[in-house]
Amino acid sequence: MSQLCYGCMKENNGEQICPLCGFDKSTKQTAPFLPLGTRLQNENYLIGKRLGNNAEGAKYIAYSNTMHSPVTVSEFMPAGICGRANGKTNVVIRTGFEKQYEELNTEFLSYYRNIARLRDLKAISPIFDIFSENGVSYTVEEAYESIPFQEYLERRGGSIDWNTARPLFMPLVSALSSLHEAEIGHYAISPNNLVVTSDGKLRLKGFAIEEIRKTGGFFEPELADGCAAPEQYKENGVLDESTDVYGLTATLFYTLTGHLPESGSQRKPDGKLSIPTAVFKKLPPHIVTALSGGLQVNKSDRIKTFENLRTQLSAAPTVKAIQNEVNRNEMKTQTVQRYVPKRKEGVPGFIWAILAVLAIMLILLVVGTYWLQSNPDTFRKFFGENEAEQISGEESSNDNPYLITIPNLVGQRYDDIIAKQTADSDYILIKANEEIFSDKEEGTIVSQSPVEGVSAEKGVMIVVTVSKGQNTRELPSISGQSLETAVEALGKQGFIASGIYVASDTVEEGKVIGYENYNAGDMAPYGSKIVINISQGPDSSN
Repeated sequence: MSQLCYGCMKENNGEQICPLCGFDKSTKQTAPFLPLGTRLQNENYLIGKRLGNNAEGAKYIAYSNTMHSPVTVSEFMPAGICGRANGKTNVVIRTGFEKQYEELNTEFLSYYRNIARLRDLKAISPIFDIFSENGVSYTVEEAYESIPFQEYLERRGGSIDWNTARPLFMPLVSALSSLHEAEIGHYAISPNNLVVTSDGKLRLKGFAIEEIRKTGGFFEPELADGCAAPEQYKENGVLDESTDVYGLTATLFYTLTGHLPESGSQRKPDGKLSIPTAVFKKLPPHIVTALSGGLQVNKSDRIKTFENLRTQLSAAPTVKAIQNEVNRNEMKTQTVQRYVPKRKEGVPGFIWAILAVLAIMLILLVVGTYWLQSNPDTFRKFFGENEAEQISGEESSNDNPYLITIPNLVGQRYDDIIAKQTADSDYILIKANEEIFSDKEEGTIVSQSPVEGVSAEKGVMIVVTVSKGQNTRELPSISGQSLETAVEALGKQGFIASGIYVASDTVEEGKVIGYENYNAGDMAPYGSKIVINISQGPDSSN
């Protein structure tokens, strides 16, 4: 445990500067935050560096002894009410604020217990533990590989089209619908509170009690400019599902256009949106309608629920055309049922009825096939991901322009692939935090997830593990070199150099004499501390 880095909670052999994340071991974490190395919940959680804080409290990276993995610990320590002495863990409540704290703490516990019950929702981080200690409350949630959503957009040129955004946002819309069914509001949905996980999915973070998401409460409100709904800027404004609909729609607006709507506190009642003409022409009409409906200033005019928003985002013209075609077919069916054909030279009437039914079935089959091809998400919804892939067959990635076949990256150099990536690349490459030793050259990819050959949607994140090279390295020849040159040569081989000055009659002052305990060509473990002798010139005492 003593070898864990407090910055990333990965094994780093106790190095002063972590080679994985750059965290300095000598860093101190001062009040009001928990000291580094604090242990919570019967020593199960080892606290590391602070990841962030707001009026509600602070978040820390931590290590779980039971899960044997990094986790995120949130500490409820409301600003202006709680305090902590430097180096201490116990929290002190300000005199006269005890009742206020109890009410807020009860709200905190109730809010996060409700979220914990929905741990099956893939679009939010599951909460594993909730407990009280040091006079305050804590939650523990999963730590996972991801990149900020804004970085994802930057890598793709600042914005994406609806066909790329659709598979990202529709699962999030469903998750938000489930949250509000459980009476859980977020009220801070914005690009800043979204991340893209290693499997290319959106996750929502930044949950907090309602008290800090509206004006007129105890705290100074923390509102996402451009994404906060107008009612959040009003004294005692009522927040509900339509408030989060506004935030999600504003975030989608940013995703598709590259800029946020005007601040909710400044928007005029007419609710007009400013969309650049070039962008407007690229957006499907039903998406423009959905954006307009979700960003209405007046709550009475706004889309009320996420289910209604889902319907509008899904109401593509092709679907409407298919519905119209189905209606026409139903009318034809009714006409056939009313119509009794005359007998024609011995052809029985029931033959005509059979032919009519077959014709209708053929029409429905064609319409149904077209509908499934136009709505792959619905296809997956009814059959499940694995079944849908089996039914669609190997041609799925070829037939669907939004699917790709994962390439084989193993054996390629990570830096070479990154250099070739553009905003239009089919996938985003992410390097796992921890590199491994292997026989492959340093910087070479040794494994990837997803694996080669599977189908995935464009924009998927491929997480790769990169080789550190072999565990033992050859010590280069450094005799006669300057100190800077020798240190650089050792650093390239993964060694940590330190020097001592010794007298020498043969080597120029300031130049390297050689190794203290090794010879050039010897093998030493990667990351070893190598001591080199540096000449200080002839011994002046003689």
